[in-house]
Amino acid sequence: MKRNGLWTLVLLAAWGIGLSTGAESALAADEGFVPIFDGKTLDGWHVSTRTGHGTGGRWVVQDGAIQGSQDKPGNGGIVITDAQYRDFEVALEMNNDYGPDSGLFLRSTEDGRCYQAMIDYHDRGSLMGVYGEGIGGFGALNFRTLGTPRDIEMVDHPAFPCPFTVEQWKELWKPGWNELRARITGNPPTIDTWINGVKTMEWKDKQKRLPDQGSIALQVHGGGDSTRQFVRYRNIRVKNLGVPDNVLTAEEKRAGWQLLFDGKTLDGWTTDRKEPSKVPVENGCINPHKCGGYMVIHEKPWTDFVWSMDFKIAKGCNSGIFTRVFSLEPKPGWDVGFNGLEVAIDDTTGSGYHDTGAIYDLAKPKKNMMRPAGAWNHIVVTCDRHIIEVELNGEQVTRMDLDKYAEPSKRPDGSTHKFTGIAYAKFPRTGYIGLQDHGSPCWYKNLKLLPLRAEKRSGKSE
Repeated sequence: MKRNGLWTLVLLAAWGIGLSTGAESALAADEGFVPIFDGKTLDGWHVSTRTGHGTGGRWVVQDGAIQGSQDKPGNGGIVITDAQYRDFEVALEMNNDYGPDSGLFLRSTEDGRCYQAMIDYHDRGSLMGVYGEGIGGFGALNFRTLGTPRDIEMVDHPAFPCPFTVEQWKELWKPGWNELRARITGNPPTIDTWINGVKTMEWKDKQKRLPDQGSIALQVHGGGDSTRQFVRYRNIRVKNLGVPDNVLTAEEKRAGWQLLFDGKTLDGWTTDRKEPSKVPVENGCINPHKCGGYMVIHEKPWTDFVWSMDFKIAKGCNSGIFTRVFSLEPKPGWDVGFNGLEVAIDDTTGSGYHDTGAIYDLAKPKKNMMRPAGAWNHIVVTCDRHIIEVELNGEQVTRMDLDKYAEPSKRPDGSTHKFTGIAYAKFPRTGYIGLQDHGSPCWYKNLKLLPLRAEKRSGKSE
């Protein structure tokens, strides 16, 4: 279709007249969208201090919009959703000062690695192109803004040439508030973007660079001085295009994943005392706090597996994910946790033996990828024979080789750990998995397990 012909349809769409172009889903009524910003507070959002753009910058709610700026020259960052999303479409209205470099982050990690729908609203910048933030620095754009936001030059991207001319841009882009939308699906993902209802970019990656899910974030770029210039976003809403919580995707089913929690009942789960938990399902989550035991366990013991889940904790929480707990009968003077391996879940920011991601008192994480209390995290624990690995929010943080723990009570470097008399090279390679109650509320959902090899069962794993 010629550019002018497409433009006619686009304008009809933008004016609310029927259309049948690729922009139709973005221009439809907001069926299925839910607000993720209440217009009054930053509830559901938090400022990340971990990006390469600074310690976060300054984010406030002003006149019904999220307003961001550098809090001191050069210091920027992101404000990021507590929730994480898999396949989704996000829409917002934007009214930024012309000058600051911003961005709409898709599947963002806490340290700001993401697919970015570009909001480089400045001279030589671009809107709704795609950029690999911290994941390769690749870019896909088809126009650039010039000295004023009403002036652009064409940079035809071979896969998706610009759908409007220089003159048509002046009809599309208005002073003040404009709507931006972006959609991300699959992994490697396909990313589509729109400006005021006009489909602006369609781009597909060829490799997997990030986890299947992540957060939505808004950026103020570091560097320079943007303390007196502002980015503004309002009417932020999202449509979840993926499967709901506590359901296996078609790909997971084909790969052999098993769903351990249906989000409605505690079928298949008890306490370590083999008694029903005293805490019912809470908003589609298992909360082990006050369950009536040391932990909530799954009814089957497992040997070699990958265990994936989402979790969030209350402020000050201390919890843990247990694997290979065997047996459920505590040794005299010990609790049942000494019979297993614990991946620490704590409201801390360090990277020691007792911080989130550590294999408790045995192996330290290389960094703490834990998000703030109240925000969702995604964790993957792999137990493959003698290797235990922990991936937190998209990054492998801990790896433990049990065979190197050959001397009782000692780590491989000769330092001592608290599990007196245990040589983990000889530790059972089969046991129960569990979620610990250690005095504070915490919530777990999307508990999925992939056995790494067939396990023979006759009452218990061999």
